Amino acid sequence: MKYNLILVVIFFIACNRAEPISDAVYGIVPDVADAIPIEAVVSEPQHYTGTNVAVAGTVHEVCQMDGCWLMLRSIDTEDGLRVHAEMDKDGEYQFTVPNDISGRRAIVFGVISIPEEWAEAHYQEDAPGPRPVLSMSAVGVRVSPEESS
Repeated sequence: MKYNLILVVIFFIACNRAEPISDAVYGIVPDVADAIPIEAVVSEPQHYTGTNVAVAGTVHEVCQMDGCWLMLRSIDTEDGLRVHAEMDKDGEYQFTVPNDISGRRAIVFGVISIPEEWAEAHYQEDAPGPRPVLSMSAVGVRVSPEESS
């Protein structure tokens, strides 16, 4: 009887030791504790263009065809950053993201640019409305398992 009680106690202790769920990483994202908030990037984009940066925000939309782009926004504003996966020399996406990550916190890593004009047919079909001003060519995305609050 004592043996069974010890087994039950060990079982409950083992079940209580849940491992934290880690972020999902697509592509290459360095460990960045100091990612720049999307609000800072949107308010002063000229400070962040042309160099590799890590930007944190909430995923607002995702390409429903390939997972090749996403919109990163602040919860408080409609201003955002269009993040698209870089392509390799063979014309393949370096990474794609699942199409069900809207609402989750994410850190994207890549180079921000302010494009004069870009018109991609499947972006406009998937995300009607005004196009974002900023664009990022990303090498990776780190997505939190929880939705933003």
